[in-house]
Order: sequence, then C-alpha cells, then structure tokens
Amino acid sequence: MRVCAGRYKGRTLVYPRTGLRPTKDITRQAIFNMLGSLSCGARVCDLFAGGGALGIEALSRGAVEAIFVEKSPAVLRFLRMNVRGLAGARVLRGDVLAVMPRLGSGFDIVLADPPYLNGLVQATLDKAADHGLVRPGGVFVLEHHRQERPVPGAAWELVRQGRYGETWVSLLRRQDVEGKGK
Repeated sequence: MRVCAGRYKGRTLVYPRTGLRPTKDITRQAIFNMLGSLSCGARVCDLFAGGGALGIEALSRGAVEAIFVEKSPAVLRFLRMNVRGLAGARVLRGDVLAVMPRLGSGFDIVLADPPYLNGLVQATLDKAADHGLVRPGGVFVLEHHRQERPVPGAAWELVRQGRYGETWVSLLRRQDVEGKGK
C-alpha cells in the first residue's frame, strides 16, 4: 500500500499480515476528493489509526498536524514505522473512547475507521461531539460497514455519503454550539 497523492505520494506503508483492514486506495482517494482542499493547513486526528494511511494521506496533502490514536501494541509498531520522519505526526497509544477526552478540541478534520460491527461507530461520533473534538464547521469522516450507519444528531450535519463495496464513508460537518450550522 502506498500514499496516493501529495508530497509523500508513492511512500510505501507497512502493515501486519493479519488483524487489520487497511483503507483501500480507491476509498482513500474518494475520502480526500470529498474533503477537497480542507486538509491544507488542517489539524487532523486519525482515530483507530491502524497503519495510519488516512492521517498520513492528510499530512501528504498539506495538513500541518496529525495525531494518530491506536490501541494495539502489535499494530503500533507498524504505525510508528509508517510515520517515522513525517513532520507534524504524533502517535498516541490507547483505546479511542478513553483517549478522546485528553486529545483536546478544535480539530479541523477527524478521520475514524473503527472496527466493523462492534458498536463503535455511533459511540465514537457521540463522544467526539460531547468533547468538542471537531471545531464548529470542521468535519468528521467516518468509515463504516453498510450495516452501521451513523445517526448525526444535533451536533452534526451529514454532508455526504459514498459506498465502496461493504464500506461506507460518511462526511459530517460539526454544527456550532447552538446547532445552527457552519
């Protein structure tokens, strides 16, 4: 697997042989087509980072910071290899739902690819809203199984969805405090 575009285009990403479901190139390209130029100058958080493909793609396309959160010690080894030498990359070990309150707030883009069919899609979206992880007007990109569609609630506006086989991508925009919009 390689970075699709930007200054790190072609950079090889390494993954363990089992235990991960890396985001396919076509899905990553679709995500960043949805985002357009939003990653330029952005603060990004990659939740359930795995090997880090989404956050690294954001850095490659102009993000100034990417925080990667992953709990598996075995996977962290590969993630650290993948981000080695990348300016603005920081890796945190821990369970996403437990770490989220310590991440701070005001990210421009949050990328999340939770394990499929484990009930983490809605829990992650709700907790991100509760802790102000995404700044008002910022976006939350959620990769999920077709059977686990997120319910936006008052904090989020569903902007766009796309289907890529069993995988769906939902792009949600964070509403302001009063839920009025951008």
